[in-house]
Amino acid sequence: MKITYYFDPACPWCWVTSRWILMTSNKRELDIEWKLFSLAYKNGELEDPKNNHMPSHRVERVMLAAIKKGASMIDLYTNFGIQHFLTGNEYNDKVISSVLDQLKLDKELIKFADNKSLDKELIKSSEQALKDVGQDIGVPTIVFHFDDKKTGFFGPVLKELPDQDQSVKLWDSIVELAKYDKFYELKRGRQGGPDVYSTAKC
Repeated sequence: MKITYYFDPACPWCWVTSRWILMTSNKRELDIEWKLFSLAYKNGELEDPKNNHMPSHRVERVMLAAIKKGASMIDLYTNFGIQHFLTGNEYNDKVISSVLDQLKLDKELIKFADNKSLDKELIKSSEQALKDVGQDIGVPTIVFHFDDKKTGFFGPVLKELPDQDQSVKLWDSIVELAKYDKFYELKRGRQGGPDVYSTAKC
C-alpha cells in the first residue's frame, strides 16, 4: 500500500506517529513517501524568525536541499528527531551540522537553512496535504493512495508508541476507515503530551 506521510520535524506528535508507521511496516507492506509540512507556513510565522516553528522550518530547508543531493528523507528525519526529541537538543546550526556529519552529507548544506528560495517548495508540499485532506488540519497527516483515489486523515495522534501487535491492529483499523468515504472524523480530549521517549525502543 502506498501512503504519503506529512510531518514537521518540530512536532512531537508527528515523531511518535512516524515511529508507529515504521513499526507497522515490519508487518505490512507499505510504500511510504515522507513529505515535509511547514507549521511555520501554516501558522503564518514565516516573516518572523523568532516565531516558534522557524527553527524547524530552517531544518526543513536543509532537508529539502539534502534530498536534492540524493539524501534519504527518512534518514534525515530520524537523525534530526533523535537529536531533538530523544537527546533534547533545540534545532540550531550545531544540531544541523551534527546531523549532516552523521549522515556523511556535504557540510555546506547548512547554508540552505536561511535560503528562502526553498520556501516555495515547502509551501507547495504543505498545500498539497491541505488539498488532499482539508484546510482545517495540521500534522501528523497520512494520505492513502488507493487504486482510484487518494484520501487521508489528520492523525492518528498517539500519546506513546504501541507495541508491535497493537501497531498492526491500529493500522488495519485506520485503513478500513480510510476506505469508507462517508467517514470524516473521530476525536477525544488529550490526557497530557506525547511520550517521545517511548519511541527509543523502535
